[in-house]
Amino acid sequence: MSDQQLRVIGYCRVSTDKQSNGHGLGAQHTALEHFCQQHGHELLTVTSDVISGAAGDRMYGREVAISAIESGVADALLVRALDRATRDQEDAAKLFKRAERNAWRLMDCDKADSGDPSQRLLADIRIAVAAEERRKISERTKEGLKRARKQGKRLGRPTQMDPATAKRIVGMRMREGLSANAIAAQLTSESVPTPRGGAKWYPTTVCDVFAREGIA
Repeated sequence: MSDQQLRVIGYCRVSTDKQSNGHGLGAQHTALEHFCQQHGHELLTVTSDVISGAAGDRMYGREVAISAIESGVADALLVRALDRATRDQEDAAKLFKRAERNAWRLMDCDKADSGDPSQRLLADIRIAVAAEERRKISERTKEGLKRARKQGKRLGRPTQMDPATAKRIVGMRMREGLSANAIAAQLTSESVPTPRGGAKWYPTTVCDVFAREGIA
């Protein structure tokens, strides 16, 4: 597809606050600016999320960008790499389909472009490779945590979680097979205080307990 000037909204994502304050978001933002300068596109604005790719339903910055594009403000969504905008192959397929259905383009700085059919296979391969790398990293992290616990090492930041509540959460997961969402809902309904004294439990708080205790 011939290169044409596009009105572009950029999107950046990192997984942690530390990345957002370091080189993560800034490096991605710079890459988007350089790409648009090289190709003559107009970068209107950049939205961002500081969230794990596994939590695609909470990529609110991505949704704001896409909604603006679909309202006619811009022609394309630009990311540094496709895995910044997608959490897995299924999510990527839905995003490509949405772009096609609503006549906008999903692009990255490595030349993936939903508006160019010849690039779709390459995009699928890159997303699959990124997903496999995340899986391997997750496995290595879990193995490292298990070894550290066997050696008696204390991991992560000190928790404000009541030990009895943490033990109960582990039991709800291991014995009852409840999900993080179900556990959070039950604790909230029973008015169990959160680690910070709040009234509403979130699945991410429950998942923090899972991570500290080495359970899935």
